[in-house]
Formats: sequence, C-alpha cells, structure tokens
Amino acid sequence: MEGPLSPLPTPYGEESGFGAKNERALSRMIARRDAGRRFWVWLSSIRTTSEIRLTLPAIATISCAVLLVGWEYSSVELSIGLFTVISVLYIPTNMASWFSSMVARDRLSLTVEGHKSKGSYPGSERIISTLRDRGIRERLRLASAILGAASLYAVMRLNPGAVLAPSLMASGAFFGTICILNSLKLEGSIPMRSNDFTLLSLHAPTLHDSILKSVFTDSLKAHLDPETSDLWDEWLDSLEFSVRTGQTPKTAVEHVLRSIHWEQRGIIDRNRLISEVKSVFKISATDSLFDPSKKFNASSLSKLLAHTRAWEPGLFRLIDRLHDSVSGLQGEDFDSWRLDLDLPPRCSEGQGELFVMLHNHTETPKTFELDIVVAKGEPEYQSLRISAPTTPHPSTITDQGIDKVSKLMRMLDKAVVLWIGIAWPDSESGPHPVQVTLKGESGETLSSMVVQTSLTTGVNPESAAVRMTEAAEAVRRIAIPLSDRQN
Repeated sequence: MEGPLSPLPTPYGEESGFGAKNERALSRMIARRDAGRRFWVWLSSIRTTSEIRLTLPAIATISCAVLLVGWEYSSVELSIGLFTVISVLYIPTNMASWFSSMVARDRLSLTVEGHKSKGSYPGSERIISTLRDRGIRERLRLASAILGAASLYAVMRLNPGAVLAPSLMASGAFFGTICILNSLKLEGSIPMRSNDFTLLSLHAPTLHDSILKSVFTDSLKAHLDPETSDLWDEWLDSLEFSVRTGQTPKTAVEHVLRSIHWEQRGIIDRNRLISEVKSVFKISATDSLFDPSKKFNASSLSKLLAHTRAWEPGLFRLIDRLHDSVSGLQGEDFDSWRLDLDLPPRCSEGQGELFVMLHNHTETPKTFELDIVVAKGEPEYQSLRISAPTTPHPSTITDQGIDKVSKLMRMLDKAVVLWIGIAWPDSESGPHPVQVTLKGESGETLSSMVVQTSLTTGVNPESAAVRMTEAAEAVRRIAIPLSDRQN
C-alpha cells in the first residue's frame, strides 16, 4: 500500500524563500540603478559643464552659418569638432535622464522590500511624465548633435558639389539650433540631484486643504513628493510617544517648524531653537532631531521649509508681516479683527494663489463669513463661512516672561489661514482686482481689502515653472551652510 502523498511544492507560499529572494534581487537592482543615477547626475552637474553645453551649440551653429557665407577663415574641421564635443557632453546628461527615469519608476511603482507602490498618490504620474519628456529632449539634442557632425563630415569627405554642400551646411545649422532650443529647456535645472529627497524637485502641489489648521505643517506636507510624503506620515506616527504631555506629534512638529523658520530669518539663535525643540519633545526625540543620520532632522526640515517658501512666497510674506506687527516695527494698531491677505502681483497661466490670514481679537469665538470677489474670474464669487477662535490681543499680554516670539507663536496658534486657488479664463489679461470682505454673523461688514494682480501669458517671478526651479535651488543653497554647520 502506498504511503501518503507528499504535498506539492509552493514556491510562492509564505514558507518558501523564493519570493523573498526575488524581492532581495530586485532591491539590489534598484540600488544599482540609484547608484548609476547618482554618478551620472554628478557627472552632468560638474561646475561650468552646463554653461559649456549651452555655449558650444551656439558657436557650432554660427560656424555653420559662416561656412554658408563662404568666409575664407571658416573651417569645416572646426565645426565637426564642435559638434563632436557637444555629442560627448550630451552623453552624461542622457545617461542621467535614463537612470533618473528608471529610479523614479522604481520608487513610485514597484512593491518590493523597502518600497511600496505610490502610483495612486497625487503627482506620481506627473513626475514620471516629466522625466519621460526630459528623456525625449535629451535624446533629440544628442541625435541632432550627431547628425550635425555627420552632415558636415559629408561635406568634407564626399565632395557633394556646389548644390548639395550648402544644403548640408544649412542642415548643420538647423541641427545646431535644435541643440540650442533643447538646451535652454534642459539646462535650467537637472532633476534628482538631491540624495535626501530625490523626487522633491519634480513635484508640484496639486491638492491641498483650503484651511491650514497647522500653517507650516500643512503647507510643507502639500509640497512633498509622494515618496517623501509617505515617509513623512510614517515619521509622524513614530513620534507618538516622543512628545511631551499636552502635545501631539503634529502640534510638536508645527512648533519645531516655526522655530526653524524664525532661526532662518534671524529672529532667534541656535540655542533658542534647541530650547524650543526641548519644550515639545522629550530628550531622546530632541537628540534624534539634531542627528544628521536621521531622515528628518533639523537640517532636512530646513531644506523642506526652504522648498515650501520658494513655492509659496505669499504665505511666508503673511507670516513675516504678522511678525512685524507683533514686533511693533510697523506700529500697527490691532482692531477687533485683523485681516491680511496676499496675492502675487503677477499671475501666469490664468491662475493665482490667494492667502488670507485672520485674527479674532474679540472676547469670544465668532463665526464669520468671507466673501471673495474675483473680477472676471472662474468663479467670480466665493463665500466661506468659518469659525474663528478668540486671539489674545498682543498688547494685553503683559507677562514679562512672554517675549515677542512667544506672542507670535500664540498668534499663529489662533490664526485662521486660508489657501484659496483662483483662476481666470485664458482670454483674460492685464490688471484684475480681487476683493476680500469679512462679514460678521449678522452680515455686517467688519473689514474689506482689495488687491490687484496682473495676468500675464509669459514667465514671471512667481509662475509655476519659476517657482519649481527656485524651490530646487533653495534646497541646494541652504544645504551648503547646513553641512558646514554640522562639520
């Protein structure tokens, strides 16, 4: 009689190591790709190489034009040499673009050991699409440089005659022009240069809350790429038992972000920053926040704040004006209600970001109505009904132990901050007013302000493209002094 049959092998079962080995192999492949990205991005970012990649195509194009004119000092060999050098210089940027695209797909799409898919996160598809378009431009300008050299080589070696030779020279000038146009698009910034927050420079905020309950935390979170946003949530969850009594992870991080911002603005020094961190975090968490080996520490939070400030300068202008008011630099007299708002002086692509900050200096919490009228906007009228907690009037705080920074913290705690996107039809241009009216519970007008913005079709200092570039540059600029400080 035959014995019991042995169970069939289950290579994908939990008890099998097949799946784990496969994931480890895939993780090693991801690590190799990321190492390749770091190398090629570094090679592409060597000092002055970007300027050379911008200058040489212009010189090569001019040399082709000189050949067409038939100047006696023109040289086909020189033009071929220029296009050859350009082709060599474009190889590192092509490799960097290729590896960056693979790494982005790995980080956002794969589900393996240490990674989980973030394809459903807002902005994921945009990041991959941006890198794909960049790769196409990189390949196009490399092919143009090679074809430009080939066209001139044919003129030199094949003796095409008086009819075909000018056409080949004109082709060289044409390919040089393509190199110039694509270089102007590509050399503005090289993405994924940061190893701490690799995808951050490629992310543009798409979804956000209209009411910023925690001003710094909510605005910073809205500007994080999907990968960093996921790590941010995990970090906040890990702080549950690291905060002091009366604090939550979100309120503690909000307090730290404010303190870092004040330090960046020169309002407080490093010792005061450490003191503020200790007031909301336990000792172990405080040490972790100043540990350079941690993903989120004082240095990395400074970078993320710089990134957010570059994206939303209007919000930080509101905060700076609040500081000036509390400090008495403007001699402002606070009324029962304080209303302040910010709108960029110029808005491109028919879109703008309106920030509103409101303080209720009455003795009781109130419900108010905020009417926003956008001339010829889409929509032209918005009405919001919001509750505002009572905010102590700064002049009523007479405790000598409470300094201006502490008063400012209290003002931000009780502030109602709104982040409202406004838009106009594509056909609109020129100056357009925006009116914000604050009404009480009975409909009476408490305050009203009118700001004006100019709609432009071109690039302006606060357009989305410029802000994205400045955000990436802000992170790089602030990283240098922070690294010096740590050393």
